[in-house]
Amino acid sequence: MDKKAAAAVATALITATTLSGAVVSADSAAARSTTHTTRLVLHQTGDHQIGRNSFAGTDRAMSRETGKIVGFDAITGTFSRKTHNALIQVALALKGGIILGHVTIHENDQRFRGPITQGTGVFSGISGTITGRQVGDGTKTFVTLHWQL
Repeated sequence: MDKKAAAAVATALITATTLSGAVVSADSAAARSTTHTTRLVLHQTGDHQIGRNSFAGTDRAMSRETGKIVGFDAITGTFSRKTHNALIQVALALKGGIILGHVTIHENDQRFRGPITQGTGVFSGISGTITGRQVGDGTKTFVTLHWQL
């Protein structure tokens, strides 16, 4: 798997949670009834091979709506030569906290999906999913986060 593509995926995951366009459900009495959708574009700023099957990288997260920088991410990943999948751990730093998650991406597919596992600061108690796709040479990734607090 291309290190740049894996780094872009991880960045997308982290970045997606930084900017939120809230979609309020019909019953918004409780905080958990509000689902937020955040759309980001991740731009790779660095990638490094760490050993034979492991890699790390960083990305700049930008809002798809405004084009402004909203955060940064750091990823680590491991590629399985047996399954041709990469498991990527993501940490997305945004104003007020950090969002953590992981995604799986297949060597021959530019799309990915995974859970948001936890958050800190204003993102404490977060849950949700990360989806996205890499474009071009893997240095640019579109990410969408669907999350709740």
